Amino acid sequence: MTDGPLTATFRTTKLKQMDSAALVFAIDHEVDQDRVDFGTLRYAIEIAMAVHLSQTRIGRAAYPVDPYIVHPLRNVLRLIRLGCADTDVLAATALHDTVEEQPENIVKVLGAAQGPPAENALLLIEQHFGHETARLVAAVTNPPSSIPLTKAEKNAAYAQHVADVITDPKVFLVKYADFIDNAGSVQYLQDNAKRAKLQAKYVPLVPTFLSALAVNKRELELPDDGVAAINARLVALSTVLAVACPADDQREPDRLTAGAAGATSVPVNRSTKTVDP
Repeated sequence: MTDGPLTATFRTTKLKQMDSAALVFAIDHEVDQDRVDFGTLRYAIEIAMAVHLSQTRIGRAAYPVDPYIVHPLRNVLRLIRLGCADTDVLAATALHDTVEEQPENIVKVLGAAQGPPAENALLLIEQHFGHETARLVAAVTNPPSSIPLTKAEKNAAYAQHVADVITDPKVFLVKYADFIDNAGSVQYLQDNAKRAKLQAKYVPLVPTFLSALAVNKRELELPDDGVAAINARLVALSTVLAVACPADDQREPDRLTAGAAGATSVPVNRSTKTVDP
């Protein structure tokens, strides 16, 4: 982490306003390189970018299609701004969708091996980034189903998987960043039917994350203001997801208020540091 006008410019820019290049530069400037193995993190970002090159992601009205890589990059920067300095957590966040979305591309980028694509991809991640990073990526990868499921059954299976894995503090951080980026984007969807489907998927998970935060907050190795920002963002998200066309949810965390039923804030100590959760 460096100080100066350039760093301040990145630090005060909201995630939704950054393209992939800006996100990479912001990560470079904002990460605590005294505590984070920056070479490992940068390598994880490079691998994720190469693996997701062919993918795009639905954005918002002003930017209807984004390169997929902006999603993991936003997640990494979001955790850095919360005070996360765990190299494995940040590397796994960069790589969190690679096994689920593009296992064959991991094999192409990192080298061939024997076995099913997903298992092979995890093995290669372990070889290049270590056991802990691979463990975190495996934990946040949605397990495949051996039988066809209805949409309601898929949502229930997803919710149960999330509830099971976020009891681990490190997995909580990776999955929180992913959840906030996905669920927080629902309000910008122009397709009402798709927005309603995703609301049904994500609404029940807000209390799940808040409950896990209450249990794990001292194990997250974040400053108090980082924990406070997670709490505030989750409570605000419950309001955003509870209405069909919510207003802007990107207000500063200390201005956010509790919303939908089931979203109960977690008591935390606050400080004056500004973060973008």
